[in-house]
Parts: sequence; structure tokens; C-alpha cells
Amino acid sequence: MNKNLTALISAASLGLLGCGTKYPQYSGEYELQNSSYTNPAFAGKKRIAWKLAITHRMKYVPNIWNDQLRLEFTSDNPENEITGRVMFDLENLTRDKESTFPQPEFKGQELHAEKTYYGGVFCNYQYLYHAFAVLTPGEQELKKVYPEKGKYLYTEPSGMPIYESFNANNFEPDQDAIDGWYDVIEENGGMISLNLFINRDILSDTSGCGSNSYLPYDPRGKESLEATYYSVKLENDEDPRQGYESLPDNTIPPIDLFKEVISEVKDL
Repeated sequence: MNKNLTALISAASLGLLGCGTKYPQYSGEYELQNSSYTNPAFAGKKRIAWKLAITHRMKYVPNIWNDQLRLEFTSDNPENEITGRVMFDLENLTRDKESTFPQPEFKGQELHAEKTYYGGVFCNYQYLYHAFAVLTPGEQELKKVYPEKGKYLYTEPSGMPIYESFNANNFEPDQDAIDGWYDVIEENGGMISLNLFINRDILSDTSGCGSNSYLPYDPRGKESLEATYYSVKLENDEDPRQGYESLPDNTIPPIDLFKEVISEVKDL
């Protein structure tokens, strides 16, 4: 779809062309703009779906909003494109920290871990699969609308910051924060964008591998599928803080869905 036309449709669906109460969230209808693999050999038997519906709900648990996203992939051609519903924790899905020390960490939410092969205590490898997303507006813009604590007051001599008491049941988003969310959307072409990555990662430690060590050979490498979606209709009339309990409806483990668009997933 032409990006200018997509922006116009999104602006209308956001209420930017009119007025009314809106609740910032990621819920809405999205369409695939493009997708690519780091290696064609990583492609599976099916393609990522053209249509995506996201339902975003949140629940306040001690000190944080627990944001859940239900992604529903639909297709007019299910023989060639994936279809199904999966659930993600927003914080895990968008986690961009990555490190090898002191604790190995990969971006996003883990989908599946294959068995670990050992050639010694410090001679091993394991293939892991993760889903990672980059959203615009991002999670930080969302937290400005739905803060997790009250207004900052001061910092104690011990270094502990003190905030006003926060009652999630009585809290209502600040209008300036709401306007800021939609300002980011307008700057993004009048739409929410989602870059979804399905990654195959390799967790390994070969520091102890010696002449007597044996690790089975595996030709697979670190690969990724990237799919970019743009919103074409946002469902922001319903408060995302309502309906959390009914969200996980007819969902399946994400790896059961995404194994169809990537190849050679083992130990399922």
C-alpha cells in the first residue's frame, strides 16, 4: 500500500482528523510492508502473513504495568502464509539488551531452546530462538502515558528516590502525555510501525574445547527473519487497562506458528 495513503487512513482511524477520547495502545489492524531473511536457507515452508491484528491489554501488578500483546496473523491464502494467534509480554518482546558476560542474554523473548551439545564442561553449544520487536512509538512513550509510579518528590540520603503514592485504579492518563504519543505517531507518517524479528541465536562456550573434545558438527548459523508492519486501523477507543483476563483466547505457543516461516527448528 502507498505509504501516504496508509498514513491518511491511519490518521483518520486515530481520530487525528476529528475529536474524541482516545487511549494510546498498540491494538489495531496492520499490513505487511516487506519481509526479508538474512539467509534464504533460513526461510520455511510458508511466508509471514500479510494481515496482522494486535490486541493490547495491561494489568497493574506491584510497581509495573504488565502489558500483553496478542498477535493474530490471518491470510486469504493460508496454504502459503501462516495463520494463528500468539501471545507476547511487551517488555520481553522489546527487550534490546544483548550480552555474553556475565550472563548470556539475547534480544527479545525466547521462543524455543534446542538441546545443548557438550564436548566438555566448558565446551558446548546450543541453538536458541527469539522473537524481538521494535515499535514506534516505543515502550518508553507508552510509559509516559501509563506511568508505573507517582510523581518524583526527592531522593533520600541513602540514594533511594521517593515518589508520590500511586493508585492504578484511580489513575487517568495525562492529556499532555496522550498528545505526545500521537505526536510521535504523526511524525512516523501517521501510523504505528512494527519491525518483528524471528532470530536463531547460538549460545556457545568453546573455552574448554581441546584435542580430546568432540562436538557434533552443525552447519546452521545465526540467522534472522525481519517483517515490517504498518498500522492501517487503530482500535484506541477501548481502555487497554480493561479486559486483561480475557485476552489469551485460542492462542498457541509462538514457536508452533513461526516454525513454519523459518527452517530446521529441532527438538520440538
